[in-house]
Amino acid sequence: MRLRFLFAALMLLAAAPASAAEIAHFTAATPSEPDTLDITSTKDPGGSYVVLQNIYEQLWRMDADNRPAKSVADWTIAPDWRTITFRIRPGIKFQSGDELTADDVVFSFNRIAAHSPMYRRDAKLVDRVEALDRYTVRFTFNTPYFGFFHSAIVELQSKPYLARVGEAVFTAHPNGIGPYKFVAYRPAQYVDLAASETYYGKKPAVRTARILFVKDEETRIAKLKAGEVDLITDTPYPAIADLQTHGYRVVGAESWPVCAVQFQLNNPDSPWHDKRVRLAIAHAIDGDAIVKGLLQGIPKRYAYLAPGEFGYDPDLPPYRYDPALAKRLLAEAGYPRGFTMPLYYWAGTFYGIRETAEAVALYLRNVGVAAQPEGLDPTKVMAMLRRSAVDTHQVYAGVMAMPITNTGMDPTESVGLMYLSTGAVSNYRNPELDAVIHKMLGTFDSDGRAALVRQAIRIVHDEAVNIPIWDSVSEYAMNAKFAYAPMQHRNAVLTLDRVSLAP
Repeated sequence: MRLRFLFAALMLLAAAPASAAEIAHFTAATPSEPDTLDITSTKDPGGSYVVLQNIYEQLWRMDADNRPAKSVADWTIAPDWRTITFRIRPGIKFQSGDELTADDVVFSFNRIAAHSPMYRRDAKLVDRVEALDRYTVRFTFNTPYFGFFHSAIVELQSKPYLARVGEAVFTAHPNGIGPYKFVAYRPAQYVDLAASETYYGKKPAVRTARILFVKDEETRIAKLKAGEVDLITDTPYPAIADLQTHGYRVVGAESWPVCAVQFQLNNPDSPWHDKRVRLAIAHAIDGDAIVKGLLQGIPKRYAYLAPGEFGYDPDLPPYRYDPALAKRLLAEAGYPRGFTMPLYYWAGTFYGIRETAEAVALYLRNVGVAAQPEGLDPTKVMAMLRRSAVDTHQVYAGVMAMPITNTGMDPTESVGLMYLSTGAVSNYRNPELDAVIHKMLGTFDSDGRAALVRQAIRIVHDEAVNIPIWDSVSEYAMNAKFAYAPMQHRNAVLTLDRVSLAP
C-alpha cells in the first residue's frame, strides 16, 4: 500500500509543470538489471552499477578526465601511500535523512569486504579502516595503494538505517547519498527513481525516472521509435545510422568491456594450457574483419590498454590474422587435426559479444578447432571464473566481457586483478609475471611504475593469456530533445544527473 501511494505521488509530480531546465519524467531502457539492489553484495558490478550508481556514491567522484575529484570529503595522502585520511563535510545526508559519518564509512567498507567477491582482493590491501572522530576516517594499507581512488569500491551505506529497518528492508530498499532515491522495483521489468531532496550536489534536471529492463535489442529500438522510452543504452551498432537518419541523437563512450577470448589455464589437461594453442587461436581470428564487417567499424582495437591509460604501450600491436601460422602452431602442439572446445559467451548485456562469438567459432573451424557458442548469464560467468581460479579440472574457454581496457581502474590495479596468481578472477600462474606485478605495486616513481605495467602486459601478450578482439564503445540513442554526456573510459552506466534538455 505504501509503495502504491508513493508511486501515485511520483506520477502526480511527473505530470506537474516543469521549469524550463527540468525534465519532469524520463524513461530509459537498458539490458542491465541489477542482480541485487544491495550494491555491497553484487556479484555483477558491471551490470548492477548501470542503475545503482544513481543511488550510491563514494567519498569522491571522478571528473571528466577520469581523475578523483573532491565531493563530500577532503583527503590527505601520506607520502608513502600507506594511509589516506578523509575529512567528511558535515551535513551530508543519506536519502533516509541520516547524516553521513565516519562510522558509516567503516561500516560500508566492512560490509563490502564481507559481501562482494570482486572487492576481496582490494580489501586485502587494507590493513584497517578507523573512525578518528565523527567526520574523520583513515584508511591504512599494508602496501602502497596507488590505485585506491580508481580501484577501491566504498559505496556508502548508512549504519543507523540498517539498525533501524533490518536486513530485509536494507537490501530491498537501497539508501545512498547519490542524486536519486529509490521508489519501486519490479524484477525483470523496471526500477523507479526520484530526485533526492537530501542530495548535497547540484539539483539534477530529471526529477523522476523509470529504467526499464529490456534484454532484446530490437525491442529497445522499437520502444525508442514508438516514443515509449526517451533513451536506450547498448544501442546495436547496425541500427545507429538509421536512428540518426530519423532524427535521433546518438552519443558514444569508450568504456568497459574488452571483448576477448578467455581461457581457464589451471587445467593442465586442456589443449589451451599449451601456449602454442593459445597463440594459434589468436592468429586464427581476424579482429579487424569482425570490427569492420560485423560491428560497423565502431569499436576500437587495442592490445590491452588504450591510448591515454597509464602504462599504455604504443608499440604493442594486436595479434595479426595468420591462419597458416595458426595451423602450424596447432600441429607443433600435437593437434594437427584440431580439437573440440567449449565457447561460452557473455550474454544479454553488451552488443556484439554474441555476434563475435559466432564469428570466432567460424574462424576456429577454418583451422580445425570445433567450437559451439553457448550464452551464459553474467552472474553465471562470474561464478565460473571464480571457480576456475581454484578448480584445476574445469574446462572453460569463452568470448567474454573482460576488465582490461577503459575500466576506470588504475592499470596498476587492473593488471594485478586479472593476472596476479592470487587475483580474484585470475587463473594464470607465472612466477615471472607475479614478480613484475609485485614490484609494480611497490614502485613509487610514476615513470618506473608505468614501465613495469608495460613489462607485465608484454608478458601477458607474449603468453596469450587472453586474446583481446575489440574494445567497446557504448552507444546511447535518445530522443533529439534530450542530451546525455556519458563518462569516457569507465564502466558504461546510465547516470541520470548527466541527462539534460538539448540546447
